[in-house]
Amino acid sequence: MSVEEPSIRMRRWLAAWGVTPSGPGLRTPSSELLPGTCQGLPVMLKIALVEEEVRGAALLQWWGGRGAARVLVREEHATLMERATGTRELAALAASGQDATATDILVRTTLALHDHPAPTIRDGVQLVSLRDWFRDLLATDSDDPLLQRAAALADRLLSGTSTQDIVVLHGDIHHGNVLDFGDRWAAIDPKALLGHRAFEFANILCNPTETAALDNLPVRLHTISRQASIAPVMLAEWTIAWCGLSLAWTQGDATPTWHARTARAVAELLWESLNAGKISSGTFSIEA
Repeated sequence: MSVEEPSIRMRRWLAAWGVTPSGPGLRTPSSELLPGTCQGLPVMLKIALVEEEVRGAALLQWWGGRGAARVLVREEHATLMERATGTRELAALAASGQDATATDILVRTTLALHDHPAPTIRDGVQLVSLRDWFRDLLATDSDDPLLQRAAALADRLLSGTSTQDIVVLHGDIHHGNVLDFGDRWAAIDPKALLGHRAFEFANILCNPTETAALDNLPVRLHTISRQASIAPVMLAEWTIAWCGLSLAWTQGDATPTWHARTARAVAELLWESLNAGKISSGTFSIEA
């Protein structure tokens, strides 16, 4: 929701850090945001309203601008970071026949984030394990066959994750969370997770629209698999697990969103192709 007047807590940090607002703010259930300038630099002031956003801000700061937006200062629940001012958008690239370019940018940005060693206790970064993140799917008592299969698959994947595949995860990489900062593309809004690196790429396969996700699924799957050195079957399985989690979060919604429709369609296509051996053989495609 757009807001014209900064809240009292937002005004406190504007004054403390010498930020001049440059447009209307935005309030979501999890944070308040306000674009501005500070010492001539375009910035975004963000105030976390939930602990998930606090964890994400700590991880964003720890990344130090390598693959992610640079945090200039962070204190309590407030974070001042550089603001993206580039005109390019990954969703627009995907919609204009440049889906391969958008996917390449997303994968390269993700790999840059994964290239960091794990933070130590002294770094003050709290990470949520993927098993905890998947708790709503793992605990589901739904009679939906897709959710049941996805839950069993997720449990197997989580139990079988080897130490060498565990990395610090952004947790929400998609076309709207990697922005154009002019001289580079960088990620924003991490969830601060810890787990198998293949999980990170699943959300890319389900965005930025239902049409784009389904039309480009086979090409994206094999491109990401090759670029990130992840076996196609492993990537497909983690994507199904992610789709199941997404659907578990939206159980009970009166009308499925495009996200939910996409998650179900992607999971069903991948299940069918895995069972038919098409992904392991490299013959996975979408029929016209």
